Amino acid sequence: MKLQHTLAVALLFVLPAFAQDYRAKVQGVITDPSQAVVVGAEVNLLNQNTGVSTSRLTNETGQYAFDFVEPGTYTITVTLPGFAKFVQENIQVQVRGDVTVNASLQPGAVTETINVTGTAVALQFNTSTMELTVDRKMLDSMPIMQRNPFTLALLDPAVVNRYWDVAHRNPFYMWAASQIDVGGNTTMKNDLLLDGSPIQIGVKGSYSPPMDAVQEFSVQQNSVDAEFGHSAGGIMSVGMKSGTNEFHGTAYYFGRNPKVNARTNSVLNTPNLVRNHIWGGTIGNPIVKNKLFTFTSYEGWRSQEPNATI
Repeated sequence: MKLQHTLAVALLFVLPAFAQDYRAKVQGVITDPSQAVVVGAEVNLLNQNTGVSTSRLTNETGQYAFDFVEPGTYTITVTLPGFAKFVQENIQVQVRGDVTVNASLQPGAVTETINVTGTAVALQFNTSTMELTVDRKMLDSMPIMQRNPFTLALLDPAVVNRYWDVAHRNPFYMWAASQIDVGGNTTMKNDLLLDGSPIQIGVKGSYSPPMDAVQEFSVQQNSVDAEFGHSAGGIMSVGMKSGTNEFHGTAYYFGRNPKVNARTNSVLNTPNLVRNHIWGGTIGNPIVKNKLFTFTSYEGWRSQEPNATI
């Protein structure tokens, strides 16, 4: 009885937790050369970076589905006695993606393998949401001013910038993610998510991760899914990197110095006195291979931006 009373009192102090699932779905249909569905085929989904795998059997309609799939790069293998093994590698699964991989099995020995190099279909079939996704490959190819991942939303033509100036885009200015319009007048009405968890305090953000720690970024113009609807604006979601079976990391430094800065006014020969030092790094590694991983990131800023006085 004492334990029951203790639990009842503890429940009074429990706060609600809100989160949207950032994981994806991988599905498809398995057929034979006559396009008849194949029942009971074993479909294996393998994460190429972590080595984590799971399997499903196709149902009576030849379909399979993997829910709650972590974003990453995958290999699908399909096996069934009497048919050659089907393998498709390098399947890119994005945050909240819905990836379709269909397979046509060919008669043959199980020791034979058919490798497919085509691109999987990554379309959102079950939602009308308009969404822009920026993956890691694209992030590595773009210069990001002020290194704030939420400014990636400006790549969407439906997003309008409301920042006061460039300086207010830096990652430690927590109003930055709120000062944009997504598909309409949504300033200070946007939802901000980090791996599916909300990171807002009132109408502003609470944390901006280092750019080198970001795996993927997405912005949605209209949140029609039932899992959203907390705010009237857009949904900006950041997916973080994770550890893998291999040690990997980055190290970087960015600097600005008055001696090499361009003049702010070439006519008056006004010097640009901005002085910035930005440094950091990331590291990911396995703790237990194929099971447990860790990832750490750090970024430091030292900035001086003197204001002119008259």
